[in-house]
Formats: sequence, C-alpha cells, structure tokens
Amino acid sequence: MNVARFKDFDSITLLSVDDNEFNQEFVVAIFDEYSNMTVLQASNGKEALDVLKQESVDIILLDLVMPEMDGFETLTYLKGNMEYKAIPVVVVTSKEDEKRTTYQMGADDFISKPYSPEELKLRVFNHLRIKKFSELLYGIKYDASGENVSSENHLFQLQKAIEIAIGSQKKLLGKLGNMAHENSHRDENASERMGEYAKILAQLCGLNSKEIDNLYYTMSIYDVGLLRVPKEERTNVNSKAFKEYPTLGLSVVNDLEETTLLKMAKEVIVSHRENWDGSGYPHGLQGEEIPLYARIASIVDFYDELTVPRVYSPETHTSLDALDIMRREEGIKFDPNMLKLFIENFELFREVKNRLL
Repeated sequence: MNVARFKDFDSITLLSVDDNEFNQEFVVAIFDEYSNMTVLQASNGKEALDVLKQESVDIILLDLVMPEMDGFETLTYLKGNMEYKAIPVVVVTSKEDEKRTTYQMGADDFISKPYSPEELKLRVFNHLRIKKFSELLYGIKYDASGENVSSENHLFQLQKAIEIAIGSQKKLLGKLGNMAHENSHRDENASERMGEYAKILAQLCGLNSKEIDNLYYTMSIYDVGLLRVPKEERTNVNSKAFKEYPTLGLSVVNDLEETTLLKMAKEVIVSHRENWDGSGYPHGLQGEEIPLYARIASIVDFYDELTVPRVYSPETHTSLDALDIMRREEGIKFDPNMLKLFIENFELFREVKNRLL
C-alpha cells in the first residue's frame, strides 16, 4: 500500500492483542514503514484494558485464543463500554462460527491467519477512514447547528467527508444527506428514499446502469449546500441566503478529484432548483439547458418535499394530493415528458415512499 495513504492521518495508534510473540512482532514489522503509526501490544484482554486506560487507541487487532481474558470476553467488554465501543475491532480468526459469533458481538471486521501484510494494511486503513468520517460528521453537525457554517473548517470537513466516503464506502454519503434533511425528527431513510426515487425515474428515462448507480449516490449529497446555510435561514425558501445553497453545495465538491460520480453530482447540486420555464435558480436555466440528471432530481425532490416534512417545508400532503400539485407544474417546474413518466408510473414511487418513510 502506498505510504502516502496513511499520511492522511496525523497519528495512528494500533493496539495488537495477542499472546503469540511472533504474531506481535509481525504486526510491528508490517507497519514499521509508517512514521505516524504506533503499535502498542498486549498479551491478553486484561493487559489490553490496562493499555486503553492510559493510551488513546484508534483501532484494535484482537486474537481470540488467549489466557486470563480471551478475545470473546475482551470484545464483550469493549462493545459494552461507552468509552471504547466506537474503536474499530478487527478480529483474527479463520473459523466461520467464530466470525458469526463475534460479528453478533459487535466486531467490525475479520482477518484470517496467516494474513498478508497488504490485506492487514488495507483493512486497517479502511476502518481508520470510516472512523475519521464519523468524527468529521460530528463536527459537521455541530457547525451546521451554530454560527460556523461559513467557516473554512466547516467547508474542509464537508469536503473531506465526501472524499472519504467516495474512496471507501459510498453508502456513507447517505449519512450526510440524512443530516441535510433533518427536521423535527431524524429522517434516517431520507438518502435511501431519494436514491430509490431517482433510480426508478432514471430507469424509465433509459439511463445505463453506471449512470443509475451514480445518480443513486448523488441523491445523498445533491443538497449538501443546505449544511452551509445559516440555521435561521434554512426555514425561509425565498430568502437570498437559502437560494444560495446550490452554489454553496457546488463549492463543496468543486475542488475534489473528479470521478464520474462527482461530475454528475456537480450538475445535480447546482441545477436541481432550476425550472423548466426558466424561473428557477441559481442561473435561470430553461428547458433542455437544465442537465438531464438535474431534471430527474428536481421531480423526485419536489415529490419528497411535498410528502415528507423538511426543515424548510414542515407541512406535508398525501401522495395523491402531491401528485395533483405536481400535475399543475407541467412545463413550469418540470420537463413535461419526464413528468409524464413519473405520473404514469406513480405507484412505483408511492410504494417507495410508504416503505421508506
């Protein structure tokens, strides 16, 4: 693995828990090339807990067969303790029954002996990135609820979170989307619901499988700009500050390394509030000037806005009432042909809404 990838982190502390001295030295040798990596050692669970009381640990490599306090007992303690439960634990085992048992106990990953250095590095790196993502998400939520939405640090955290998610697990993007849609209650299905709506309409429009997959994940971050709008302005859809959110969202992804997903996301983020008749924002695009992906997002976003409470749109309508409202927007807000596809296949969208509300 490229040394530079681990340099994304200021410092890393790995705790290796194993009573076999050879295995311990092997782990030390694997990570010896990384100057920012510290490997701590414990020969059983009791020693591991003593280390945790004194050191801040980022990830734990845990063997199961040990004297005094084995891996099962150690894992039970770690995942039942509020101070330690968030630390990723990679269990060392080759037995399928042990994998099932420890997974149910809260293990984050597994690696089999004898493991290759590259496999161990990759697993450790991926879990460190996910842990970093969770930390960034906490900071983003804190900033978005206060006065720091316009700060450079808030922008950096959003950019880094998206970069990590795209580089490791794209489904993590959904956590950002759910945060942008939070209202009086936490809508944990928001990103999945938006993705499913977009997937259906994209299929009806004849997009290929790669485009459909990218659009599904794009719907997790299409309104990421809302997290850069001051909290008090998020309830006023007609304010100048609110209408800047597509542009603010674009600024989050503009400087990230471009992938096919991010290229699509840029179009959707900045253009999903444009209207077919040119009355939308931020650029007043009209008709087919509006990118196809953004036209899809516009329809499913409006349906969701009508049927699910949002911070800027707390009132909701039944699905059928929402459909009547959308019909009246043909040729005004929406591409007439695309809206026709939505109306003709409405039951598919209503089923998703009922399932994921």
